[in-house]
Amino acid sequence: MKQRKLTLILILIAIFALVLVGIVAIIYIYTLENPEVLESIPKISAPSSIPPQPDRYPEAYIFPGEPVQLVWFYKPPQNGDLETVAAQFDTFILTKKDEEERDKLKELGVTAPILEYLRFDAIMDPGDCESTPWGNQVAYEAGDFCRISQEHPGWFLLDRNGNRIEDSERFFYMDPGNPEWRAFWLQRARRAQEELGWEGVFLDNVEASLQKHENVGLEKYPSHAGFQEATVGFLDYIYSEYFQPQGRPLYANIISLDNTEVWFRYLNYLDGAMVEAWVVDWHDHYRWPDRWEEHLQLAEQTQEMGKEIILIAQGDRDDTDRQRFAFASYLLITEGRASFRYSLANHHQVIRSYPNYAFDLGLPLGARYQDGDFWVRDFQRGQVQVNPKTHQASIVVGSEK
Repeated sequence: MKQRKLTLILILIAIFALVLVGIVAIIYIYTLENPEVLESIPKISAPSSIPPQPDRYPEAYIFPGEPVQLVWFYKPPQNGDLETVAAQFDTFILTKKDEEERDKLKELGVTAPILEYLRFDAIMDPGDCESTPWGNQVAYEAGDFCRISQEHPGWFLLDRNGNRIEDSERFFYMDPGNPEWRAFWLQRARRAQEELGWEGVFLDNVEASLQKHENVGLEKYPSHAGFQEATVGFLDYIYSEYFQPQGRPLYANIISLDNTEVWFRYLNYLDGAMVEAWVVDWHDHYRWPDRWEEHLQLAEQTQEMGKEIILIAQGDRDDTDRQRFAFASYLLITEGRASFRYSLANHHQVIRSYPNYAFDLGLPLGARYQDGDFWVRDFQRGQVQVNPKTHQASIVVGSEK
């Protein structure tokens, strides 16, 4: 029985093969007699070249300036080593009464404008009407605070109960919306600029929200919007009236930032701004990855506007992993308008030098890009990688790309 089935299968296969050969033969004979049939069949040819791939580094990309720019502020170095400051730093902020050190930096070859630090938000009570206040605010002459207190009480910022608000070290907050206070501030700032040879101003404590005053509330500004509007008016006044037409740079440390829209609104009346705790927190903590990304985008968009940005990462001197993470993050976004410093609040007079500041990476070849959990940027002679989730970072100098 099995033998018969096998024989039948073989016969059917043979018949199928004969039919297939016959069909092929008929087609072959027909095409020989009718060659026009072959010409009507579409021809498929191999490509003459490989299609171009997307170019990660467009020829139009040009990096202006130096990829590493470090910032020094707000007082001369504790050890008096101005030679190192002049050699290693690129952006400079000092304070009134530092004119001697400022001029020495110029003699040492500094060509960048050296900005004068001034409090934007407050004036100092030195304790009596005869003592000389500090030079980091505009009421810097002996007796200034007493005169303002007695003759211009409306210049002061008041809490919800109508009381003046005192900051640490006997500083009192002033009303950013008061026209007379604005005019006095500019008059004194202008005098220091022109009589003492300063080349621009760095404003400290330009508040972007009511965060610092939430506990006491403000009598005149119950909402963020009102306070921000007053601050915009103050910035617009001093920038339009003096700094912009005089070509003197005006920078600011924008603090208490809850909304980046406020940052860019303020930036319309500034030449540059500072982020005081960039990509890492104030102490030993790191930013969450989404917050880290926001910080990078803020720096990128600020530079796209043609503005300068100063990026300060807070951390202990010996925490080199933290320093490398912050500095590598800076290298991901710098477009020649960003300055960096790894420092610690109240220790800014200490010079910190790290070997990776001197790495010869060459210029960036393009913008940063994502590779898995890492953000990467390629340079002419190296590569930078940062993982905001694990806080890993590498700055590798290798062969030219």
